[in-house]
Amino acid sequence: MQDQNSKSIESSRENKIMNTIVNTSILLMGTLMGGLGELMVNVTGELASGMTEAFAGEKAGKEAREKVKQKLPEVNDKMREMISSMRKDIYLQMEQKNKEIAPFMADPVFDLGPQKVDSYDFGIPKLTERLDDDTLAQYTYLLISEDATFAELFGQLMEWLNKLPKEPKDTENKSQLPSEN
Repeated sequence: MQDQNSKSIESSRENKIMNTIVNTSILLMGTLMGGLGELMVNVTGELASGMTEAFAGEKAGKEAREKVKQKLPEVNDKMREMISSMRKDIYLQMEQKNKEIAPFMADPVFDLGPQKVDSYDFGIPKLTERLDDDTLAQYTYLLISEDATFAELFGQLMEWLNKLPKEPKDTENKSQLPSEN
């Protein structure tokens, strides 16, 4: 019976670690993609405005810019759908490869991220849990609204992610190239 409990605790530990990694990565990716989407719409709007203005005048140029900017919510929705789909795929892959990943996470450095997350409370499910799109959107809002407390945690998590050991490479199956003399 105790062996079953230790496996459950270990599984919980591994899940917390993986969820922290995935959720932090999704937040970073979502923020970057949101900024990229907005940049693309703005650049496209300016190009459309400039080209239209050159041929049809200033008023037509402003109308073209506004028409393109009206597409920003649609672009944001498509980005959210893409991120949601990626999140679901990552969770599925985690479940499928859990036994392969588990031995790699034996290093105690992996525990630091979940420990940092557990020391903060934002009144929503923690980043150590398997989160849905709405909860991740709440964290994204904290990030883009520059909430000082969340920014502190997010910075610590980014440092933690950068310090995690890299997955060992499979060198056994690689052939060695002959050296040129």
